[in-house]
Amino acid sequence: MVGVELVASMSSQSLSQQPVSNASKHRIGFVGERDVGKTTVAALVADRISDRTQVAVLGEAAGIVGSESAQQPNVSPELEIEWTVVDANAGPESFERWTDSLDTAFVVATPDTLDTVSTYERIANRADINLFLIVTRFTEADRERLRAFDGPELAEYFYEDAAITTAMDAGEIPALEDWTVEAILIEALQPERLDPDTAIDALETRQQSIVNVEVTGRQQADALIDTFESAGYRAAYYRCNCRCHDGHVIARLHEEG
Repeated sequence: MVGVELVASMSSQSLSQQPVSNASKHRIGFVGERDVGKTTVAALVADRISDRTQVAVLGEAAGIVGSESAQQPNVSPELEIEWTVVDANAGPESFERWTDSLDTAFVVATPDTLDTVSTYERIANRADINLFLIVTRFTEADRERLRAFDGPELAEYFYEDAAITTAMDAGEIPALEDWTVEAILIEALQPERLDPDTAIDALETRQQSIVNVEVTGRQQADALIDTFESAGYRAAYYRCNCRCHDGHVIARLHEEG
């Protein structure tokens, strides 16, 4: 891991006194009911960020991410975004205390607890904060129910897997074969998809400080990253689990306009 700052003891009240972050800093929060896998998802995301850049972790997930042996790979700062991952306490009241200090929130639910999501959605709407859904313990039998669900946009789902529970019980980061959590980071940074020309124009005209372009393969991604960097922007490739494309290139201004 490039670096993980463990701040499990910091309260949401003390952090909420800080101003909401700009484009170079991003605080994402994971909320939801008890025993839905919220801490597991927060730990997975924090661990993946730490492989790319520095991240601060708040809440119970800090203990899980910190239990991994520290690594220091030679990884560039990429987008130069300072991440904070908040594993909020269970329940909507905790989410309400965090809303002023989050840029993006993810409500974690199982297929059987989708009826609890509307409470979190109302809180997010009142606070004017982007809220996405993450579903855990997913099985193919749940696909139609999830497709018909009327709620926040789905950011990601995780299949039912006993190995995930075993790893978490042992205080270890679960290993996900052929599955990435980077789609969660994509949604947090910029959910709107643009074509390459529109994305570059949006940065040039400062209509957006960060853009998101879908790519069909790594060769296209590398060429697009070169285009963005040649124009003076920071850019990085993020994988996703979609079947229709390979991943995304995220690009941003060096400084907010």
